[in-house]
Amino acid sequence: MSALGGCDEGTAALCEVDLKTVHRVQKGASQRAEEHPGQVVRDVQVEGVQVDEAHSKLRGGITAWIHTALAIGSLFVLWVDVGPRTQEMAAGMLAQVVARVKPLPLFFSDGWKAYPAALLQVLGGIYRRRRRGKGGRKPKPRLGAPKTLFYAQVVKPRTAAGRVLGGCTRVVFGGPRRFLNQMRLRGLGSTIHTAFVERWYGTVRGLIAPLRRRSRGLSWSASRHRGRLWLVVDLYNFVIPHRSLRQGTQRRTPAMAIGLADHVWTYRDYIWRPIHPDPVLRKKMDEEIEHLLTPALEDIPCPYTRRKPPPSQAEEEPPTLLQKAA
Repeated sequence: MSALGGCDEGTAALCEVDLKTVHRVQKGASQRAEEHPGQVVRDVQVEGVQVDEAHSKLRGGITAWIHTALAIGSLFVLWVDVGPRTQEMAAGMLAQVVARVKPLPLFFSDGWKAYPAALLQVLGGIYRRRRRGKGGRKPKPRLGAPKTLFYAQVVKPRTAAGRVLGGCTRVVFGGPRRFLNQMRLRGLGSTIHTAFVERWYGTVRGLIAPLRRRSRGLSWSASRHRGRLWLVVDLYNFVIPHRSLRQGTQRRTPAMAIGLADHVWTYRDYIWRPIHPDPVLRKKMDEEIEHLLTPALEDIPCPYTRRKPPPSQAEEEPPTLLQKAA
């Protein structure tokens, strides 16, 4: 019940058990739900990823932002995390996504300025600009995006009251023409948007009582808040069929659409599915994520802090990227 929109007190009353029993079962189920994607989500085929963050509250007025990465097409939730709205959290989520997908996907997000810097931290390489003339200091090395990185934003300006005035899109990495060509080649359409991940937040707010707006059933601890979220994510991926993924009369889940399952799991199948974390694979994954989170150059500059170069500078040859440092 607590994973289907009911509060913990209501679940305890319906099952005629103590509230501590609900919390104990929920703790074990959430730990298992967080270990399961780490075991099966490896080298998956993903063409595009939408990333976004949503606001949530804990008891005491504590703000806990939910960071989500969702695969376009299959609607599979690749990674979710709870924490502050900082560049470190964005970089950690992007590193998890890059380490688990096979080809580098196209990235879509809102207009938050931390995402370009986080992508440069995870995937950027060092380049050195040409020195113009014979005198003067040599230009300092900078972080640059590789040619295989494509990233676009959906910017929605708001008023002081929070009302959306409109929306516009901009391609940050890859160039507008190359980005749209990549979208057509990968079957992602021709419209830059983040509608899938925003719709996911509407679903998860209906499934988890503490995430509802103006709710009195807020979470008391951050660990329990994160555990509820991971349990719903795992059930959403493998157990709950999605209406938009239906093929004829066959119901499908996001795990079936991405190729990680061949049938819709029942709750009994999910409970009895064995989970055996491999320490060797986990160590290898942790090392890869740590390598991705280590920037090739310290003091990463955000692209929006620099002015646009003059036309004479914009026509020069693109810089040559060096290999990312370990």
